[in-house]
Amino acid sequence: MVSMSNTEKSVKAFRHVDKLVRGLRRTLRLLGATAYACLLLACVSSGPPSGSPPDDAPPRVVSEHHTVALLGATGMVGEFLLREMLARGYSVRALARTPAKLDEYSSRITIVRGDARDPVVIEELLRGSDVVISALGPVPADGDANLFINTIVTGNVLQAMAAKDIHRYMVVSGAGVVMPGDERNVLGWWIRTLAQIGLRDALEDKQAEYELLAKSSADWVLVRCPLIDPVPFRRTALASLQTPPAFRVRAGEVARFMIDQIDSANYSRQGPFLGSDQRRYR
Repeated sequence: MVSMSNTEKSVKAFRHVDKLVRGLRRTLRLLGATAYACLLLACVSSGPPSGSPPDDAPPRVVSEHHTVALLGATGMVGEFLLREMLARGYSVRALARTPAKLDEYSSRITIVRGDARDPVVIEELLRGSDVVISALGPVPADGDANLFINTIVTGNVLQAMAAKDIHRYMVVSGAGVVMPGDERNVLGWWIRTLAQIGLRDALEDKQAEYELLAKSSADWVLVRCPLIDPVPFRRTALASLQTPPAFRVRAGEVARFMIDQIDSANYSRQGPFLGSDQRRYR
């Protein structure tokens, strides 16, 4: 019997390791695509929110009246935001390409029809508003038209805000976005890695959106979320400026957190990570 040479053994070992690495890469791509797609598409999912009624404190009493221009109102997070604002007595101007999706609220809000990528539409949406909130996300049916949609829309918003002397702008973003001061733990690194593997184009869009905000003079808050579930408010969301505090967050808690920031300077021009307490998640 002829034994294998050291070279042959090395080649065989290398091929085995290469096969394992390629398999691991495929698994990571699948996990990344699944997890981060859920994260980004959570912002645009339609349908009724699930879960039982909230079991924590009611919304804060409004101390000052605001008219809020809302982008992404027909998405899942957008609907939670809309409900939270109406519960507090705010006036809402909501953008929708298909206004019929907001029929339930049509008697209580002003609906502006159009595409957020059109600067003229954004000008109309912001008319008479003093706060802008974006829960905009990619629409799967739009295909390539989704490329850099958040960057394009935020550019339109910032231009219109400057012209109309509006200062406050809050945006739902992803936990994969990097900002100065981040000190990610293992969970934070893993979420970032999933984002890079799963939906690189979407992450680049979100990152470019942050860069636009950082260069602007607006009073912005970029709310960086992990996987968002269509679950109502349970208790105050966990927030951190350094690393994601959890892998999941309830949409109702994202909405409550964001509306709480309208009259707060706690996170002005910062990007808090949000998460929900995992010990009693459901």
